[in-house]
Amino acid sequence: LILAMDACYGIHVYGMINDTYCKSEGFHKVPYHYYEPGRDECEEYFLHENAPYGGHRFITEKKVFAEWAKRHTIIFTHPNWTVS
Repeated sequence: LILAMDACYGIHVYGMINDTYCKSEGFHKVPYHYYEPGRDECEEYFLHENAPYGGHRFITEKKVFAEWAKRHTIIFTHPNWTVS
């Protein structure tokens, strides 16, 4: 995304939920990996976000992207979410 912000006039990001999706009413519980049973998407996000070391900070990443979208032409679609 950093490279795209430098090289492109606008960026369209598809399929990224916002940082509050898992805590919102009516979110859809879906498997993290469609091809294997296990934790759902939100359980996986919280597991990584709260890991004592390592992991992928998905929720933090989404907050950073939202901040960047305030300064650059970044459009998030499916599901739609607004930058606030």
